[in-house]
Amino acid sequence: MTSTTESSCTTETVKGTHRFQICQFSYGNVGDNDYIRSGTFRVGGFDWVIVYCPDANCIDGEGYISVYLELMSKYAEASALVDLRLINQVTGEPCTIYAENNVPNQFNSSSFEEATWGREKFMSKRSLKDSVYIRDNCLVIECVVTVVHELRVSENKAVCEVEVPPPNALEHFGKMLKDTSGADVTFKVRGETFPAHRAVLSARSPVFKAQLSEPMKENKIWHITVDRMEPAVFEALLHFVYTDSLPTMDDLDRAEKNAVVQHLLVAAIQYGLERLKLMCERILCMSLDVENVAVILRLADQHDCRKLKEACVDFLVPAERVAVMASHDYEIMKLFSPSPLADVWEKSRRPRRSSP
Repeated sequence: MTSTTESSCTTETVKGTHRFQICQFSYGNVGDNDYIRSGTFRVGGFDWVIVYCPDANCIDGEGYISVYLELMSKYAEASALVDLRLINQVTGEPCTIYAENNVPNQFNSSSFEEATWGREKFMSKRSLKDSVYIRDNCLVIECVVTVVHELRVSENKAVCEVEVPPPNALEHFGKMLKDTSGADVTFKVRGETFPAHRAVLSARSPVFKAQLSEPMKENKIWHITVDRMEPAVFEALLHFVYTDSLPTMDDLDRAEKNAVVQHLLVAAIQYGLERLKLMCERILCMSLDVENVAVILRLADQHDCRKLKEACVDFLVPAERVAVMASHDYEIMKLFSPSPLADVWEKSRRPRRSSP
């Protein structure tokens, strides 16, 4: 018995938002400090502040405000995503000005540079003047902090498994073939009787469907005689119809099995069983030898089995061709099935004339 367990890896995040209102925005910085800190707010177990610089020192002479997020917890390290916004005071909606939402920023309170993240040129004062972000000379900065904690791996837990057995419909159909109690048609093949089921035959073969299409009277069993087919071949045909496979035929030697497959190929064509036809072609391709290649070539030529015909031609390398052409089956093929290939073989036997 096998068992399966599973565990999961998750990253816990904590999000918090803080708004910092800057009153008398136009007054700029008042006092000796170059920056102003908001009140401390706590997110994800850490203390934070918004740092606002009203008069950033810019080389190009245009005035800017600077905005940062600062980690205030002492001797702390944190990983966080940051979204710095301004509030549209007409609609009340926040507008992102500068954000990092893909890779968390690493904060370390050991120094101001490592403890802060933001933008020196957050927005120019010229852009802010008479904008939707200033109302009654007030500016509102909003900061959304998402603290990312370490990965957590859960404990193993058992996975509920329901074992489903492999499909066995064909196995049941095979048993159905052996169980004659529900048979409603019998085939008589050279004195042997084979019971079967009309529904199965009609579903598998268009020829059987046409043959058995007439309505059946109550308690009537159809009796059909099959001419020009050996019982072993018809039995193999029924086995395929019910199981989609060929019988093992372990009681037959190589030549006998080859002969059955040849006749089964003809039966497959007769009853419109394309897959069975291809299976027989494949078996015959793999069992070609000097003794049977002429017969199989004649069979392939008669029933337009192109792949099988090509395999026979490929088999006839110069070393094998002489032996095949000397066989009795080859002579029969020339008499009863004079295919173009026989002419090609004859030409290959004739010595080439030397040029004068």
